[in-house]
Amino acid sequence: MAEKDTPMTDAGGTQTLDGEAQAWLMRLTSGDATAADAQALKAWCGRSPAHARAFAEANLLWDRLEKVARLPAVAPGAGRVASHRGLPSRRWFLGGAIAASVAGAGYLVARPPMDLWPSPQEFAADYRTRTAERREIAMGDGVTVELNTRSSLNVSPKTTERQIELIAGEAAISVSPRQIGALTVRAAGGLVHATDAQFNLRCDAGRSVVTCHRGTLAVDYAGRTVDLGAGRQLAYADGVVGAPVPVDPAVVMAWRDGQLVFRQMPLAEVVDEVNRYRNGRIVLMNEALGRRPVDARIPIDRVDDLIALVREAYGAKVTSLPGAIVVLS
Repeated sequence: MAEKDTPMTDAGGTQTLDGEAQAWLMRLTSGDATAADAQALKAWCGRSPAHARAFAEANLLWDRLEKVARLPAVAPGAGRVASHRGLPSRRWFLGGAIAASVAGAGYLVARPPMDLWPSPQEFAADYRTRTAERREIAMGDGVTVELNTRSSLNVSPKTTERQIELIAGEAAISVSPRQIGALTVRAAGGLVHATDAQFNLRCDAGRSVVTCHRGTLAVDYAGRTVDLGAGRQLAYADGVVGAPVPVDPAVVMAWRDGQLVFRQMPLAEVVDEVNRYRNGRIVLMNEALGRRPVDARIPIDRVDDLIALVREAYGAKVTSLPGAIVVLS
C-alpha cells in the first residue's frame, strides 16, 4: 500500500511530517549524531516525496536563519584518555557511507546550515568530540593532544616524522623532548612543526590560528615559513599568513580548565565562541549590539550565562525558540 502524505501516529500522539522533519534536525544538532543517523535519515526522506519535501523545507528554515544571523566579525567535564590508533580503513569506509547517505537524501548537504552538525569528513575522523566534550589523546613518544569541543582529528601511520591532521575545531598539543623526530600538524592547507613545544591550534571554516605557549614553532603556509615563539599568535587563510602578534596563551587555552575568558572582545565574537559549546544556536540580530566590548569569564558548563549577561548588561531582548535557538535583539 502506498504511504499517504498524512501525519503519523505513535504512542505519543499525532505528529505532522513537519514535526518529524524538525525532530530530525534536532537529532542532527544534538551533538550525538552518528553515521547510522545519516543512513536512517536517508531512509526517512525516501519514504515519500512528502517526507523529502518536509526535510528540505525544515532545512531551508535553518538556511534563512543563518543569512539573517550573519554579522561582520573577526575572529563539561574531564576529558577521556585514549591511546593512539591508526584507522585509515575505518575512516574511508565511514566517510564513504556518510557521503552516500548525504547524496542519497539529497538535502543533507556536506556543509550544513550554520554548521549545526558535523561534515562527512568530521564524522569519519579517527577522533571526534561532541558538543561541550573534551578528549585527551596519548599518542606516545612524548606527544599529547587535547581536543576541544566539536573537534575532529586524523592520525597518520607512524613514520620518521609523526603527523596528525586537525580537520576542524581546536586542539592543545604538547611535544616533549622525549619525542623521536618532529611532530607535524596539518590544518587548512598549512603545516605546524614542533619538536619541544606546547601550542594551541584552532581551525574553523578554512582559517587557522596558531598560539605558541612554550618553545618555538615553524608554520609553513602558501610557500612561506614563519617562526613563532612563546606568547605569540598568528593566523593564516586564503593564501595569506598574518604577522605574529603578542597574546596571553593562558586566556587562549582557558578552555582546558573549563573556562571561556573574554577581554574586550566584541559581543558578536563572544556569541560565536559560546555557540561552539552549546546545542542549538544563539542568534544576534542587532549589529550595533554585536560591536559592544565584553569582559567576562564564563564556565563552559554554564555557557547560557551569557544570555542573562547580555539581557541584564545591555538591555537586549531575548526570544527563545524550539531547538535551543535563542535570538538576541
